[in-house]
Order: sequence, then C-alpha cells, then structure tokens
Amino acid sequence: MGALVCEGHLTCFACSCQAHCKQSFFPDPYKQECTRRGIQCHPKAICQQDEVKNYFYCQCLPGYGGDGTNYCQDPGISITAFNKTACDAFGEQVCLIRVTPGRKITFQISVSGDYQPYMIGWYKFYSAQGPQSHGYRSRLELTAELFPKMALANHHLDLKLFSIDEDDFYPNMFWAELATARLPDKQAWIEAYDFTDFERLNPSHLRYFFVLERLPIEVGEFLEGDTFTIQLPQSLQLSPISFVKWMKQPSSLMLFGSNTVVLANGTEGIEMKRVRNSEFGYIRALVYDFIPGVPGRVVVAQRLFFIKKDISKVCSGSSGEKYCHCNPGFEGNGSHCVDKDECMERMPRKCPPKANCINLYGSYRCHCPAGFEGDGLYSCTDIDECARGTHNCNQDATCLNTLGSYFCMCQSGFIGDGVHCEAKSRWLPWSPWSVCTVTCGYQNQIRIRLCNHSKSGMHCEGSSADVKLCPSLEPCPTANSQWSEWSPWSACSHTCSGIKKRIRMCNSPTPSQGGLPCAGLKEEITLCNKRCPVDGMWSPWTPWTPCLVSCGLGVVSRSRWCNNPAPQHEGKNCTGHGHEEGTCGFPVSHTQLSAKRFYACTIYSICVHTGCAYLFKCQSQVIACYIGTNSYYLYKYPRCTASFNDIDELYSPLPVPEMVKGRQLLRGCYWKH
Repeated sequence: MGALVCEGHLTCFACSCQAHCKQSFFPDPYKQECTRRGIQCHPKAICQQDEVKNYFYCQCLPGYGGDGTNYCQDPGISITAFNKTACDAFGEQVCLIRVTPGRKITFQISVSGDYQPYMIGWYKFYSAQGPQSHGYRSRLELTAELFPKMALANHHLDLKLFSIDEDDFYPNMFWAELATARLPDKQAWIEAYDFTDFERLNPSHLRYFFVLERLPIEVGEFLEGDTFTIQLPQSLQLSPISFVKWMKQPSSLMLFGSNTVVLANGTEGIEMKRVRNSEFGYIRALVYDFIPGVPGRVVVAQRLFFIKKDISKVCSGSSGEKYCHCNPGFEGNGSHCVDKDECMERMPRKCPPKANCINLYGSYRCHCPAGFEGDGLYSCTDIDECARGTHNCNQDATCLNTLGSYFCMCQSGFIGDGVHCEAKSRWLPWSPWSVCTVTCGYQNQIRIRLCNHSKSGMHCEGSSADVKLCPSLEPCPTANSQWSEWSPWSACSHTCSGIKKRIRMCNSPTPSQGGLPCAGLKEEITLCNKRCPVDGMWSPWTPWTPCLVSCGLGVVSRSRWCNNPAPQHEGKNCTGHGHEEGTCGFPVSHTQLSAKRFYACTIYSICVHTGCAYLFKCQSQVIACYIGTNSYYLYKYPRCTASFNDIDELYSPLPVPEMVKGRQLLRGCYWKH
C-alpha cells in the first residue's frame, strides 16, 4: 500500500511492523485521478471514488470534519495509550499485548484536549466467519451484565478485564473511541460492523486499538520435503456446530490485513505434506461458533503455531535414503548438526579489531562497541561525541574526545567532575557609584563589591573596586586637597552580623601647588546593625534554703536566673519559672498520736531533698517517717546513732494507725517514744 514506513515485522494498522512505524505520507491511491480532473484536496483530505456514481471527490481524514476541499477541521482532541511501555509492540493507534488466558489486564488511554468522560466509548470487535458475513461490535457500558467480566474505571479512561477469555484474543479486539457528540444513553448493545478500506488505510487519532495475542506454539524443526501434522488441543472442547479455519500468514499478526492464505476449513487438524520453504512460519487456527447475544458465528478461540525450519543441514534423496550434510555455521556428521561458535578463539572470523563478535544460530555478527560506528564487518570508526554535541559535559566544561569515548574537564574558574561544574568563587553585586560632590577640579566616582567564595575558599578573579572620573568638571584654583564623599556601604559579608565597609578618595580636589593632603581615614569598617538573635537560657538552680524550724511546718525555696546567657537581639526568653518553694517539718498538731509523742527528727534536709520518708528503730524506740495518707515503712537499725546509709532491713508497707488514717501527712521523719 506504500503509505507507512515500517520497521520490523509486527502490525501497524494496515502494514506489518515489529516495534513501531511512522507515517511518511497519507495513503491516497486516487490522487492522480483528482489531479487530472482539477480537484484540489485539502492537505488533511484524500481523493475518493464513488463506485456507484463513478465520480471522484475529496474526503477529510478520519477525525477531521469538513468538505475535504476547502477545509478539514481538526477536532482538537486525540487519544493514545497511557503507557506504551506496557505494549509488547505497537503501531499507528495500535497496542499489542502478549498474554495468556485467565490473567487480569487493564487497558489505559490518555486523552489530550478538551473533552468530557461521556465522550469516551469502549468497544469490543468480534471477527466473523468469512467475507460474506459481517463482523460485530459490542458497546461496553457500566452495566450489571458487564461487571462480572470487565469494568470501566478512572472516568472511562481505563477498561479492566478481570479474566481474559478465549474470545478476547486476536482477531477479536478492543478499542476506545472519542465521540464529538454525546453517545445515545443505552445499555450494552451489539451491531453488525465492518472496517472500511478508508478506515484501514487512515487510522483516526480519535480511536485507539488494544489487541491481545497468545504466544505462538513452536512446532518442529523440519526440513523441506518433510510431512507433519498440527492438531488443536482437546482442551478447547469444540462444539458440534463449530467451524475451524487454518490460515498461513507471513507474520505473527496482520491487523485488518488480507494477505493470508487459507490452508484448510472445517477440520480440527491439518497435515502439511512435503512442506516447502514458503510454508514455514506462522499458521493460525481460528475457531468460529455462536455466542450469546451475537447474531452470527464469530471467533471464539484461536491458536497460533510457528513451524520452525531446520537450518542446520541440507538433505537430498528419497525419504527412505536421505543424505545430509551440515550447513556452514554448523558442525556434525550430517544426521546431527550443532551450532558452531565462531566467536571462540582461533575460529575464523572477519570482525575488525575494534568490533565485538556475537554468536548467532548458524552464524555470527560483528557489532561495533559503544563509542564506535560502522557496519561492524568492515570498519568501526570512533564517534566524536564532542563535535556532534552528543556528550553529557557541563556547559562550563570542555569536552575532549577519546578513542571510543570522551572526557569532560571543568574550565578555569570551576571545579567538579566535568558533568557537574561549580564556580570556585563568586562576586556579590556591585554597590552603586558614589556621588560627585564637586563642581570643579577632579573627583572620582567609586563602587565596590565583595567576594563570596564559601565553597572553594579561593579569591575571586578581578578587582573588588572600580573607579572612574566624574564627568564634565573644570579645573579648580590651587587649594588644599579634600576628601570626596564616602562611597555607599558595601553589602554585609554575612546574612547575620558580619561587617561592611566604605571608602573615600582624597581628590576633591587633589593637592596641587603646595596644597595640604587630606587628613583622616581613607576607609571605614563597621559591624552590620543586624545582629544574630541569642535565645536566653536558665542558670543552674541554687541550693534549697535551710529549714528554719525544728518542730512544726517550715518553707524552703530555691531560685535560678535567665542569664546563661541572657536573651539578646530579639532572642527568645527562657520558658518556665525562676523560683520554687517547698515545705519542711511537720505540723505541731500531728506530733502526738494516742498519747504517743512524735518529734521532728534531725534529718529534714534528707527528707526534703529526696522526697522520701523513713522509720528508724533504736533499741526499744522507733522513729517513724510517713510517706502518704494510707501507709508507712519500717526500717530496722543496728544502733540508735544509725545514719541514712545504715539501713540493713526493709519491711513491707504497714497501714497507717486509725487515729491518723485519711489525713494528709506530710513527708517527714518523726521520733516515737
């Protein structure tokens, strides 16, 4: 048909190509007829023939609207696959996916332009039995009948198949289509449908096909003249009214193609006698039958077989007495021939020194390595990536070509690996020019800049000051020299704190005729007004004040200050408080219980500091220390003078005596007499 430039051998709508194809021009078989009749078609239209009235006219390409002569309007929207990497192969508006039955799969599309979800329609095409029968298309809608098997999702951009069935494979297929007007609000329906030659030759960008293909079943290897049989598997369970068609096709898939050869009809198997060279390759068996909802007999199952040819040897003679010898690239006794690895050492091959040898079945291939170009068989020439601009060097780097590769080197003033280069130092912006303050004589204007080189620590190239004469000044009478106006302050050297400086020149005027030089400083340096904020922090707590009572309730306290350091320059103040108070001792009213007197002991400071309570036993006397409202502890001491660390026995908590039970006793230590 001459309309598509194809690469490989898988389908591109009307031609066969493996990985991709590109449209070099629109198929226009009647173009000369329209030209002969003075009919000029629009660039987006082709010449068509009305076979009934036998006249020629112009028709806009699918998806375009217009009369074909004066205008063809672009719809402004188009459809494509959302992720073409999910396709095993693809062509013009076609995505091929190789799968097995029973798997889940999702067809995803992407729409460019202004559209609404209701404009997207999904269809399934059923291939009919023969040229006298129509094919059928089923419109897929969100219905209860559709859901068990498939569903629409993501605003109609996705079609999900929950389990791939036998009738989902090629030549049946699915497609998504954009409608420029709202589709009729119907349930899922089916109608007779055939693709016209015009649609086959000119794929519309308002329609995208998804085709499922099974992996081929390999049969053989066979020699020319052999006889073999191909049989459909019994697992297909063909019905008595089913019909089987066996076809020979030149490639694994021919979408809408017609150059297939029917080998046999109505049989579950096929015998190939004295097979010829042209009969090797792909043979497809299509099973036609009736399915619910479809009026005619359509494809319900299919199998693709690949008949492999034995290229390792050539045989002659009758079937009873064959004489075989191995082909070049193989070795053996003729009956059994195995591949010869020409890429092994000491094997004769003709690859150039820079080429790589890749062993193939029955042959080998010479391939130029990365960084070289050529056919690999006769030459491999170094690629100059620097001259072609195919290198990955930084814009501030120099590209140096090497044999089979290239090298990137950062230019002067930059550091890095050549792919990433950073400036060694960087000037801050110039300050404004100083103001001319004299009306005669000579005066300079000056501006300065600071060098920021935080990364490299190196000085910037160039001068930090720039001087020029004030324009249009007349000479002045002889006088003592005076200072010019101070230049504006330079930028601060750091964002927070830092320094800034300004300078002035002794040129207003310069000393002449014995005049005196300027007095004072030429340069001033000062700290920037903006200082870094300093947050305040607490000093350590002071020790607790001594308990001033020996019997009764006292108060102790401690303090701290926000001066370690104090907040400065709008820094945050300390959080929390700077003063704490606590209690010591025991109320006088609680020092007598049941005619037993309790006196405060002399270890208040221990109780206050540790928050504990103690009970001491000295001979027949007991010291009690309460720690709450409902219990106290007993501690046994070996002698009355026991210290805090002399505890040698701890008893379980005992209940508080009834006369004090329920009262809130402060933690403290008490003598019991």
